[in-house]
Amino acid sequence: MFETITDNIFFKIMMAMVAVFCIMTLLSSNAERDELRAKQEKLEEVIAGYNEEILSLENDLEAPFDDAYVMKVARKKLNMRMPDEIVYYTNISEK
Repeated sequence: MFETITDNIFFKIMMAMVAVFCIMTLLSSNAERDELRAKQEKLEEVIAGYNEEILSLENDLEAPFDDAYVMKVARKKLNMRMPDEIVYYTNISEK
């Protein structure tokens, strides 16, 4: 009779330990899932930004190669200005 009582207590302790382990694993998995979802959202925002940049570059490639296009590229990429333009420099950085 003493063996069945100790076996029963041992079984209850082991089941309690298994239950605690399962609960801890579940909580850990939920926290990791939340972190991964936040990371996924950030990466999707980055991808959306790159897609917009790709569309802009594709539009630039489709533009006709005329004087207006050359002037636009010279202004944007090479930071060039026309001789009759007045350029002002400030210490304020653009954001």
